Amino acid sequence: MNTIGNQNIYIKLNILEKKVNDLDNKLDKILSLLEKNSEDCKKMSSHIDFIDGVYENVKAPMNYICDTMNNRFIENN
Repeated sequence: MNTIGNQNIYIKLNILEKKVNDLDNKLDKILSLLEKNSEDCKKMSSHIDFIDGVYENVKAPMNYICDTMNNRFIENN
């Protein structure tokens, strides 16, 4: 193979290496974003669990009050 052919191969290899490095950097950024998103989802999940727990504790007394008020309203009309 002649010198020009070898230079073209090296140029193409350098271009490919740069593209692979760029893709690798992009993948690192994507993975970082996914990890952060996963952490945020865990925080939101624990918040939802907390709200569900509070609602379960408040639901029965709240239903009792609403039923009592509705029954009094129906009796008065």
